[in-house]
Amino acid sequence: MRLRLGGPSARAWWVAAPLLALAGAGIVAPFAWRSAAALAGCWQDGGCAEVLQPYYLDALLNTLGLSTLSTLLALPPALGLCALLAPRTRLHGPAAWLANLGANFAGVPLALAFTLLFGVQGVVTQLLGFAPLRLEGTSGLLAAYLCFQLPLATLLLLAPVALLDAQLEEAAATLGAGRARYWRRVALPLLAPSLVEVAVLLFANAAAAFATPFALAGGSADVLAVRLSSLVSGDLFADPRLPALLALMLFGLLALALLAGRWLGRRLARAAA
Repeated sequence: MRLRLGGPSARAWWVAAPLLALAGAGIVAPFAWRSAAALAGCWQDGGCAEVLQPYYLDALLNTLGLSTLSTLLALPPALGLCALLAPRTRLHGPAAWLANLGANFAGVPLALAFTLLFGVQGVVTQLLGFAPLRLEGTSGLLAAYLCFQLPLATLLLLAPVALLDAQLEEAAATLGAGRARYWRRVALPLLAPSLVEVAVLLFANAAAAFATPFALAGGSADVLAVRLSSLVSGDLFADPRLPALLALMLFGLLALALLAGRWLGRRLARAAA
């Protein structure tokens, strides 16, 4: 569709033009320039081999594993909680407020809470006589990620679940379908695009998390964001190409996840329609 000069769409473009120009000059252009320079130096000087070292590949694989596992573990209970809250409209406001609070309870406050509960002198550790979680290990990071992934999933799924037509469940019950069959055959196919988009956002949120793993385990946290930060702070002899390549790798990972989720969500939406 062609834009007509003076039309609403044309006016919107003219209004957004300064912001788009500022974003292009301050974000897109520097990012493209640094990415091109990093890739050119990588191919010319053989710097790509450093990124492929097991030290960084393990961090990449651990980041993928933590992000995927925390997403898969957070979605089902969040969906169940939203299904319970859907008919109780008076609880939507307080539930959204609590979920928003939990989704932002990350970083240093969350690490301090975990240390007080599961640290060497933590309350739970003293009661059990042993540490149930290794805070600097995969189990501790996964438990910490779930503390903000689960509220975030609840916050994002509350509106799509509430928009489900209650008459569909009544019609399914009239035809003899129970609640479980209704969710399996009707509700979940309708919610599939929203579930995919929420899963992608949860994956990106976990993959880019830095404050929580760094506050829990410091520089020993085996995730890509912490490895990247250790290369740009406190090292006088650091190679600037290596953090640039790692940042580009993290950006590519997140961009691929977002594009794949967008494509799959559109396919599921067309199938549901």
